[in-house]
Amino acid sequence: MREEERSITAEGVAYARAKHLLYDDPIMFEDFFAIDFLSPRRRRFLKNPLIGLLMRSTLYRHFRPRRAYSVDRSRYNEEKLEKAIAQGMTQYAIIGAGYDSFALRRRDLSDSIKIFELDHPATQKAKKQRLSELNVELPKNLELIPVDFEKETVADALKRSSYIREVPAFFSWLGTIRYLTRDAVFKTLQSLLSLAAPESEIVFDYSIPDVLINPKDLKRFNKNRRLAAHLGEPMITHFDPDILVTEMEDLGFELIENLSPNERKVRYFANRKDNLLPSATTYFAHFRVRQVGRKMR
Repeated sequence: MREEERSITAEGVAYARAKHLLYDDPIMFEDFFAIDFLSPRRRRFLKNPLIGLLMRSTLYRHFRPRRAYSVDRSRYNEEKLEKAIAQGMTQYAIIGAGYDSFALRRRDLSDSIKIFELDHPATQKAKKQRLSELNVELPKNLELIPVDFEKETVADALKRSSYIREVPAFFSWLGTIRYLTRDAVFKTLQSLLSLAAPESEIVFDYSIPDVLINPKDLKRFNKNRRLAAHLGEPMITHFDPDILVTEMEDLGFELIENLSPNERKVRYFANRKDNLLPSATTYFAHFRVRQVGRKMR
């Protein structure tokens, strides 16, 4: 990202969530703030009745996996988060938060969990400005932490906040890893480990190598990859699911779940009326920070 330019992909995710809420059936993930983060032109476009007909037609079928990817990863993450909260988790850090609206949607949890949103200053500025225009107050349990990940780490950013390193936390890192170098990904994970208490958890998504993707899905993915590069946010990193688990264990994490596209299809996409399908190029990973001395099976 350029210094004063908010993330294009952040608005793209909001756009996908808004489309999902307006046009998909059944709703998998309800983000009723998403449309408010869009430009006026995009909001008018989505609410146009003719566009609604097109969205439901076969003309837009090639865009559905991308939309599905923007909502099922959030559904998965928040299911795991809410389970962690029910078990006593009291800190939630969102790495690359973009226009995430969990704190806005779940004000009922304001006394239960402290939320830290980490993102580029330009994106956070745009988010705060839009919420101000909507007369929406930031929740009392939300702390926005501006951070340029090219210049500092997750640990650096959280050290400037009220984050308590002795207390386990839930970390969310969605839609970001594919845009980073492999070295940057592992540096971020190591930084997280430097301040995350044992029993902390992390959910992230990642792209798999082209050789593991069938040709039809790879053709569609390549189109999205070219578009992302054209917009200045190229997809540059992928991981083999089995090798990643070993690498994460070597760092100090233990696997909770490594969810494949086929597994997501069964869990989230059964009996849909809109033919929405999961991204065939992405896995969802859920890991826990291992207790010192605990051995892997």
